[in-house]
Amino acid sequence: MSASTYNLIRRTVLASIVVLAAAIGLVISAARDGDETNLTELAATSDGVIPEPANPAPLSDVELVTFDGETVTLADFRGRPVVVNFWASWCPACIAEMPAFETVHQAFGDEVVFVGLAIQDERSAAEDLAAETGVTYLLAEDPPGDFFETYGGIAMPTTVFLTPAGEVAERHSGILTEGSLTDKINELLEPVT
Repeated sequence: MSASTYNLIRRTVLASIVVLAAAIGLVISAARDGDETNLTELAATSDGVIPEPANPAPLSDVELVTFDGETVTLADFRGRPVVVNFWASWCPACIAEMPAFETVHQAFGDEVVFVGLAIQDERSAAEDLAAETGVTYLLAEDPPGDFFETYGGIAMPTTVFLTPAGEVAERHSGILTEGSLTDKINELLEPVT
């Protein structure tokens, strides 16, 4: 077994433990607060669609620092559909879906903007994973996970689909395959053909 395969397996096992512990912590926290609505809000619907968060800030105001050190905002992409995918090197489901996102990104080319946001991750681990998976779309970071939380993220991975006007079309929690991602883009975002 090569060192990179061993590291990927080790990272996947550790990530599974972290994700499970985080989920248990969220449920315990919500239960301790005695607020049943928190428990409801933590659960995505059966098709992975996440309910609308209360009072989200304008998406155009969010500044992202790319892995190249540039600062961009989602408003920079106005006029084109945008797919924002929240991921982390410690998330096995995120790792599993990254090749599908790259394939769909290549298929749509410049018609659809893909942004991968590494959350609560070490920059070097995120960069290493991006290199291992061959991802070429825009990668940025959200180290504290603020953007993820503000826009309704409840589980990893989470994907947010923005219309060309910059409005949220849908939030999805869970793995998206190449086919389901393509279908969602065609259904929700109506890219220019």
